[in-house]
Amino acid sequence: MNVAQHAKNILAAWSGADPVSFELELESALHCCRGAAPVGRLEYEQQEVLQSVVERLRSVGAPGSKSGAQEVHAGFALLAHLSQRAAA
Repeated sequence: MNVAQHAKNILAAWSGADPVSFELELESALHCCRGAAPVGRLEYEQQEVLQSVVERLRSVGAPGSKSGAQEVHAGFALLAHLSQRAAA
């Protein structure tokens, strides 16, 4: 699965308001980013962005997190941008 598909799946799980599916999609994306060899420079950079967004979204929900809604919104905006490649 590529970066665009992972981003699309994360957004779908979030829209479905299913915390279990959302967490599973985050974990799947992280696993892919850490284990998959990118095809090219663009895919490599997109994997880095996806990994950063996923890690940030996870930290927002962590106890004692000082992250706010603005960071969450920015993360989902980046996911929406990444997911646009899935439609192409």
